Amino acid sequence: MNQKIKARIEVVAREMGERLRQARRKNGITLGELSKETALSVSFLSRLERGETSTSIANLIVIATRLGISLHEFFKEPSDTREDYILNRAQEREHQTALIAHGYSYRLSTGDLPDQQMSAFELTFPPGAKEQPTLLTHDGEEVLYLVEGSIEFHIGEDSFVMNAGDCVHFNCSKPHMGRNIGTSTARLLMVVTPVNSRDKEA
Repeated sequence: MNQKIKARIEVVAREMGERLRQARRKNGITLGELSKETALSVSFLSRLERGETSTSIANLIVIATRLGISLHEFFKEPSDTREDYILNRAQEREHQTALIAHGYSYRLSTGDLPDQQMSAFELTFPPGAKEQPTLLTHDGEEVLYLVEGSIEFHIGEDSFVMNAGDCVHFNCSKPHMGRNIGTSTARLLMVVTPVNSRDKEA
């Protein structure tokens, strides 16, 4: 990874951390309280708020659920103007900086619709990853569509291989994780619900 990309990732991580801090303080929640309710350590959450680390989509869902905000708000400031549709061009996504998680990187692919019910992410799994992904759980459902490559996916006690074009739909309360078992990059489209919108707890 060159220094320019690394620097951009650090900027995005700091921006996300600041949005997390603002949402937590707006809800009147301490780091200790958020730690207890998300099973994430105080030290980790503190580093996340300072932009010193990034985290998985699953952890963001857990945090967003507790704070009653949408996943979209971790990536962009909420807008008072809502559109009927959002067109996300491939060329535009190429300029979006991916965030790093355990064994993969990810970019948000959805916008901020009125009464939004889902979020979508593009996940990239590099080949030869040495770090073993962690089984994670969170609220909602997921649909995963493998665009290219080969992924070994685990749901509970079951495991199976997904190849390009394969799709799986599951309840996220089951522990799950995936890893690249091929020799080339694997790309995955992930659609997840609920979106945990600002109106959820109203």
